[in-house]
Amino acid sequence: FSFIQITDHHLLESEDAHREGFVPGHALRMVMRHIAQHTADKADFIISTGDLVEPPTEAAYGCAIQLLGLSSSASLPGPQKVNTEGLRDYPMYFLPGNHDDRELMTRCLFPDSEPLALYNFTFEHKGVQFIFMDWGPESKAVFLPETRQFLAQALQSELPSVIVCHQHVKKIGSRWLDSFLADDLDGFWEIVAAPGVKEKVLGILCGHVHITYEDEYKGIQILGLRSTAYPFAKTDDVTVILAPPHYRFVSIKDNILTSRIYKVSI
Repeated sequence: FSFIQITDHHLLESEDAHREGFVPGHALRMVMRHIAQHTADKADFIISTGDLVEPPTEAAYGCAIQLLGLSSSASLPGPQKVNTEGLRDYPMYFLPGNHDDRELMTRCLFPDSEPLALYNFTFEHKGVQFIFMDWGPESKAVFLPETRQFLAQALQSELPSVIVCHQHVKKIGSRWLDSFLADDLDGFWEIVAAPGVKEKVLGILCGHVHITYEDEYKGIQILGLRSTAYPFAKTDDVTVILAPPHYRFVSIKDNILTSRIYKVSI
């Protein structure tokens, strides 16, 4: 089966509002239109890997709900149902980023669920376990004890697993972006790359850095993705670049995860 990853939308309180020379609302709408026209019929669902809005206000989440045409009263972890740009009741999962307020995001997008401090969830799809893990609400990731315990327990499953998170999990070569890595990243890799465990991890999907990249650690592939809002350059200081949004089309077959990138003109 296949699914789609999008990330870092940074929606404002108005769909027409500008940030960093971009209109995040328009860009996300164009991405959703491209998905509807080219890939939606070949995929089972969409995953957004965080930073749906910035700042996290009721008006910003209201903008997201309206733009995406969210119609479901699904409980966490979803999926919600998207109705926009040709997509009709299309399943979509949401993981919060550091700019999202978890309590407010839950109240707005999942009103039937109790607000949680951390979005640590698993769900199974066609024999594959998806592990949504939360590095916390700050730009700098923190491997919190409850997330550590959750991840270790989830990876005891015999199912092949895909780890999905917002913050990145390995240096990408940018001083300011890599300063956001968790101090206890070794503790994360001790769990994920342990013998008997790493063989079950098909890949790790991340957002946060607004850059598309492919890397690996001890044979585990790590896939990052460009923001739908405004991309960063892989430089030591903050540099926003003019470049079209990306989304990742991910396929899993015979316990092998492969993907391709789609570029969306806006």
